[in-house]
Amino acid sequence: MWLLLLPDPQAADFAASVAPLLAEHCVECHSGARPKGDLDLAVLVEEASAGRLAERRESLTRMRELLLADEMPPPKKPRPPAALVASALTWLERELGPTAPKPRLRRLNRVEFEHAVRDLFGVSYPAREFFPADDVGARYDTDAAGAAASELLVERWIEAAERVAARALALEGECETRRWSFDELEIEGGGARQGTNVALYSRGRVYVTQPLACASRYRLELSGWGDMAGDELPQLAFELDGERVGLRELSVAAGARETLAVTFAAEAGTHDLGATFLNDYYAAEAPDPTPRDRNVHVVDLALVGPLDPPPATAFTRFVDAQLERGTLADALAALGLRVWRRPLVAHELARLAALSADDAPPRARVRTALVALLASPHFLYKVEQAEPSAARRAFELATRLSFFLWASVPDAELLQHAARGDLAEPALLKREVRRLLRDARSRSLVEEFGAQWLGWRALTRATPDRRAFPEADAALLDSMRQESEAFFEAMLREERPLAEFLSADFTFVDERLAHLYGIEGVEGAGVRRVPLADGVRGGLLGQAALLTVTSNPTRTAPVKRGKWILETLLGTHVRPPPPGVGVLVEAGAGQPAPSLREQLALHRAKPECASCHDELDPLGFALEGFDAIGAARRQQGEHTLDERGQLADGTVLEGVAGLKRYLLQSGRFPRALARALFGYALGREPSPADERELGGALDGLAAERRTLAGVVELVCLHSAFRGETQR
Repeated sequence: MWLLLLPDPQAADFAASVAPLLAEHCVECHSGARPKGDLDLAVLVEEASAGRLAERRESLTRMRELLLADEMPPPKKPRPPAALVASALTWLERELGPTAPKPRLRRLNRVEFEHAVRDLFGVSYPAREFFPADDVGARYDTDAAGAAASELLVERWIEAAERVAARALALEGECETRRWSFDELEIEGGGARQGTNVALYSRGRVYVTQPLACASRYRLELSGWGDMAGDELPQLAFELDGERVGLRELSVAAGARETLAVTFAAEAGTHDLGATFLNDYYAAEAPDPTPRDRNVHVVDLALVGPLDPPPATAFTRFVDAQLERGTLADALAALGLRVWRRPLVAHELARLAALSADDAPPRARVRTALVALLASPHFLYKVEQAEPSAARRAFELATRLSFFLWASVPDAELLQHAARGDLAEPALLKREVRRLLRDARSRSLVEEFGAQWLGWRALTRATPDRRAFPEADAALLDSMRQESEAFFEAMLREERPLAEFLSADFTFVDERLAHLYGIEGVEGAGVRRVPLADGVRGGLLGQAALLTVTSNPTRTAPVKRGKWILETLLGTHVRPPPPGVGVLVEAGAGQPAPSLREQLALHRAKPECASCHDELDPLGFALEGFDAIGAARRQQGEHTLDERGQLADGTVLEGVAGLKRYLLQSGRFPRALARALFGYALGREPSPADERELGGALDGLAAERRTLAGVVELVCLHSAFRGETQR
């Protein structure tokens, strides 16, 4: 009868479009003094009657999110007719307005920069060492929310552009010099900074850690002077990765300065380069104090190279072929297409050509232009126009596709399809998705998307307490990462059913991890596939990496694990806790320590905590059979372990096996995966319209295509991904 209270047109529209859904399926739980999820939907009718719905925008937005994510009503509640949900969503869309975001700049993150340089030029550039850490937006470092560029990052971009161009198009007779002043040098053993130098004594050592771009000869130079004492000159051993590559003596004292140098050969990669003072001398009894003490004073260290002539590469052959075939403008046009991922227009080509003198060698002019191309926002950002032409939209799609699946630039074949304008055709786009997935570069989906979505990237910050878990060293944490990567890659490459993310009967372990899991017969390093028959360990829920990153250093954290399940596997947004409610109740003096379950029960008794913990805790309790580093257990200290969790609707989860059954029966995992892939691919959360399209595509996906690769293809065929709708 409360619906009769609605007098005005907005209230009448609300009554016809939304109120029936609320009355039949929502207000039973979302009303009263303690509404589920702190979301009171019954009050919406009162506000509509008073013309105050605009004041309830947050509640209306949350209602729309829950309906779109298929989280309302919850499982085991009667499902509302599709027409009833559609009617409510239509009203909500009209009332709240369009939510599809405008195109936003997305800059290349550090991994994408490294991959792009590698694939364009065959050059290694360690952006993860030299660039500041990437900001993470909603969840991924591909998110447009992390597109800001600090002053430091801009400086590093310019430096990188110059270095990459020099390495990609090295000119005869030139080599690079990297110099470290005394205050940049690392010191080991006897040594200290003094004024404008590092004083070395007692086998003191100075060194740097430096990546070398290619295998070649290099020259290491040290500048300084010595304190002369005894009958020997100060001796320095020049070293590469701790191995001596040369011995030199300093022959000048304070007031002068000498440069010593050695030449050595090294492979590409990161190396330790330095010099050690060898012949320390001190004669306290010498009558003249000046020659009593022999030391070395280092002013700076420099690395020169590579010294060998640059070898011809695929990229240099490409540039030379373009120069032989046509004009400088032709070469710049071909290069610009690859670097900016779209054709350059006439004024852009003219500006690039004008950057160098007309009489400079052609390859030198191309290299000057390459620095500008690499330092430009057109390379550093995935630029998308608000209303692109059909031709521009095709190149944007090629870029979107390659960075989604490879975290790198489009290859020649993708760019050719973009130039022909046929890439957005569904049949061709499907073939290109499959081609890119077959390529080894698609491993970025494992190392970047998988690591961020499932969370094992946080293993680099995990610090299990070594007193509680002495086996949890860096090697074991690395084995955990390898297991999760190998499992995710198997799901991708073998096109296994999505259900196996939760119920697989296999995993990947090495000897260390097998011992943690209690699996016999596995010896040596390197993870390999092993079958599982217990119905517990298989799938994501039994992987030590994910159990470790959702634990505290000394104990399990059911709340963290429950939050991870809700957000990652079910796609439910979990609100942050109110300030000051994150502390569990401790036992009083002389009282027995309560179990973790008992502590959380006291926490849940607080009204401000119950609404979230009623959802989080039962899911986390079901994983209590695994300790804080993923080993199976039956006890929690002195307390008998209880793995049961009871959900708000009365569903009882009997341990991890019951949790798996619940997750599979809920049917929400495929939608959560699709939303996650969409967010990673497009750098933003899906809008309500995007959600509807994703849901419809998933519903129409044939059973044999319900695989990770199948959902990747579904995302690539989405109208927003293809650039056919507002992005």
